[in-house]
Amino acid sequence: MPRHEKVLVTGGSGRVGAAVVDELMADYDVTVLDRNKPSQDVRFIAADIEDRASLEGAFDGIDAVVQLAALDMGVQAPEADFFRVNVQGLWNVLEFAETAKVKRTVVCSSLAAVNISRANPPRYLPVDIHHPAAPVHAYGISKLAGEVVAKAFSERSPMQVFCLRPMLVMRDAAIYGIARQAALEDGTPPPPAAADPEWAPSKPRPGSRHFVSTRDVARAFRSALEADVPGFDIFYVAAADTHSALPTMKVCRRQFGVTPEIRDRALYDADPRASIYDISRTQEILGWQPEERWPDLLARVIAGKSGA
Repeated sequence: MPRHEKVLVTGGSGRVGAAVVDELMADYDVTVLDRNKPSQDVRFIAADIEDRASLEGAFDGIDAVVQLAALDMGVQAPEADFFRVNVQGLWNVLEFAETAKVKRTVVCSSLAAVNISRANPPRYLPVDIHHPAAPVHAYGISKLAGEVVAKAFSERSPMQVFCLRPMLVMRDAAIYGIARQAALEDGTPPPPAAADPEWAPSKPRPGSRHFVSTRDVARAFRSALEADVPGFDIFYVAAADTHSALPTMKVCRRQFGVTPEIRDRALYDADPRASIYDISRTQEILGWQPEERWPDLLARVIAGKSGA
């Protein structure tokens, strides 16, 4: 029997939310709280995390919450909207969960809270949760502020609160275009022709070529619900490798203009394309393992097979 029988998934009708619901619904009594109705046959509460009146009663009897409702970076919106929705909305969710005596809440943060970039290049590899953070866009600032809010609720109440920082969550429709764009930017051979010629083109994506599959990120939220660990913590959720054919050190030099200190040389000796982000704590503490590497995703898309 799962630790938390009744789970509320806020934002459960979104792309990642739907994958989380798919992952949980066979073993949990799942309720989706969203502005839009989910595709799955689960209990649905039409609500908006900014509208406190709509949240009344939604958390009653709930054992655990997966908090995914937010304004995503991909949305074109004034910066003030990101801060309002993602910080005040999160506060509302956590306050209602606290009042309802929810045992655990798993919050979707983001690697944008750290903003590894040319302005804040990696000081060392792999990048852990203690690496200096320097977000400049309101989205990243809202996610970093959200982690502070989450920690406060874990300290002021018995509720356990975990924050997950997923990488770029890779949609099947985007995989082939991203592979072609990465090969073009990195000067590596392009991928073989895909079975489906209607792949989505991709814009340049500067950075460490990080990613995580939709299925793996959904499994990470489940692991965070089920892990027998107390208190508050933050975890990176990334594939073990990158979506570049280049070694990670070369990607860092090209993308960030630095050669970072290597703190886990064995990791990069064993896998030169290992992610720059430290998932060892996610593996050890939550018991989660990324199952899909970049060649797995690309091979599936090239073969024309459907995935999550």
